[in-house]
Amino acid sequence: MRIPTFKLVQQLVAYLLGIFLIGWGLWCFGYELLYPTETAKEAVAANKALFIYAPNMFCGVIICWGVILILTTYYHYAGGIWTYLGAILVGLSMMFAALTLDGHLTSNTPFKVLFICLAMALFVFILGCCSLVAGQIRHRSKQRELLPNSAPT
Repeated sequence: MRIPTFKLVQQLVAYLLGIFLIGWGLWCFGYELLYPTETAKEAVAANKALFIYAPNMFCGVIICWGVILILTTYYHYAGGIWTYLGAILVGLSMMFAALTLDGHLTSNTPFKVLFICLAMALFVFILGCCSLVAGQIRHRSKQRELLPNSAPT
């Protein structure tokens, strides 16, 4: 069975993008670990506040996105756009929650604002989980279509 050229190019792009995301996340982690004082100075200079959790969460989510992209390509996961949308929404909600927590710890934001931001992050997280479930349902239906019809004779 010959795989079409377009499919090979698509897989190659997915692998390269996944490797890029993993490398980017690891590079950011490494920079934060090797130069913590410079990272803190840059955060304070840019944002007038020190962010503790948000940059680490960003790096972790970027690495997870790369791993998901590589694994779904390698195992021919048929979840489609639902899987990628779910992974993006879950990752964004985690980054938003970390950013909200950093904002609360570094400034005296009212509890009401903190609660609203965390509720929004939870809503996006739930949307992401629903999207991941939809991707799993799509994958299972595609797997059933691929199985040969083996009727008992």
